[in-house]
Amino acid sequence: MKYLITAISMLIGLASFGQENTFKQSELNSIAGKGDSEPLMVIEHVPVYPGCENEKSNDLKKKCMSQKIAQLFQDNFNTEINENSDIHPGMKRIALIFKIDEEGKVIDMKARAEDTYLEAEAIRVIKLIPKMTPGIQKGVAVTVPFSLPLNVELTANKNNLLGKFPVYRGCDKESSNKELEACSKRKIMTFIQMSYDIELASRALPLQKSTQFLLEFTINKKGKIENVNAKAHHKAIAIEAIKVAKRLPKFKEPGLLDGIPVDTPFSLLMTLYF
Repeated sequence: MKYLITAISMLIGLASFGQENTFKQSELNSIAGKGDSEPLMVIEHVPVYPGCENEKSNDLKKKCMSQKIAQLFQDNFNTEINENSDIHPGMKRIALIFKIDEEGKVIDMKARAEDTYLEAEAIRVIKLIPKMTPGIQKGVAVTVPFSLPLNVELTANKNNLLGKFPVYRGCDKESSNKELEACSKRKIMTFIQMSYDIELASRALPLQKSTQFLLEFTINKKGKIENVNAKAHHKAIAIEAIKVAKRLPKFKEPGLLDGIPVDTPFSLLMTLYF
């Protein structure tokens, strides 16, 4: 199995870490273009990720793309450390640079991290990005560069001891444990996004357009949420995150280890747009 019980949710965010326990907001950013590339900040029509076509403005299309790519990484990035690797478990940062060419394809992918496994795995996932509608400048399709900072939490290999991921409501028909895990994560994220008081966040951070928080809790042996904790760069953001997490419904089934219910820690880095 790809993910372990000790870190069943990969921490992925379009953000960079500042001081300890603080998460600073950052969206999908442009980088200086070279050759025939057009910087994202000045392009007339940004590339459009599949599913983002109905967004009205460039800013909304960029936000939609960032959310789609973050979800792609959450569903596909393997956070379990290879047994032969010297890298230690914990939070790791990966800097990615890539381009969307005139046909809407991802090209010129580069990754920078402390370990070659992280770089290779990040590029593998980037290659899963579907073909997009290309960026347009003066009526002509152009190549557009992107930079993408990622934060991931790696876990040690424990010989795949977790037998079954906790089952969120509506995910019990998934055919594989990998699909079950991805479904449960999506359901949790959707619940939090729909339940969070966006107006409260906007009032707390009137000069920002988005914010992030790190949410941690345990899905206990009965499928209930407990030991909820949140970290953010504003106290009100963290308090609201904790309130929302405590309202998560009871899971249909808890996590299983060798067929026996176990307490399952869960961590999630969420981005909210106002």
